[in-house]
Amino acid sequence: MHNKSVKSTPGLGPCVGRLASPLEQLRTMNDSTEIFLTTVKEFCHWAESTPKSEEDEVKIAIKLLADLYSSALNLPKGGVNSEIDPNRISSEEWGKILKRFAALPFNYYSVFLNPNSLEKSETGIGNLADDLADIYRDLRVGLDLYENRHVKYAIWNWRFSFNAHWGQHAVSALQALHIYASDEGIEL
Repeated sequence: MHNKSVKSTPGLGPCVGRLASPLEQLRTMNDSTEIFLTTVKEFCHWAESTPKSEEDEVKIAIKLLADLYSSALNLPKGGVNSEIDPNRISSEEWGKILKRFAALPFNYYSVFLNPNSLEKSETGIGNLADDLADIYRDLRVGLDLYENRHVKYAIWNWRFSFNAHWGQHAVSALQALHIYASDEGIEL
């Protein structure tokens, strides 16, 4: 009888084919990932909750967007398991979130379509409710992956969607909200 040592792969348990529990996977995550995960949960909870006063909604949105953006910058880089097909929220669910964000005191705002080119400085219209609902949709995909024990893929998904999509929505929404708060005398 030969004794073989079983190597444990981060994110997988010591038995081949057995996914590690969320607690085991959490041990492999660094502090910056835990901070991001906590902020994602706060943002999703806020998006799924009943709106508060307009001033409170503005303050919450600013804090969560700033925290999400800052903590996303510190997510670890890693590989991806392309065999996993993540769940996406339905158009109906997205519509409910979009409607919920209509409780903010404004919706449309001006944006520069190409802010890095002064020669081609075209303006457009941003949609705050759409920004926040899109951010929710992207974060929710990663959160569902995480909750289904696909931690490394969740982190990869969050990084990818941050760079490709929701990071731009966050910056645009944060700027519009900050200017609104300043104009309205809302102390942050």
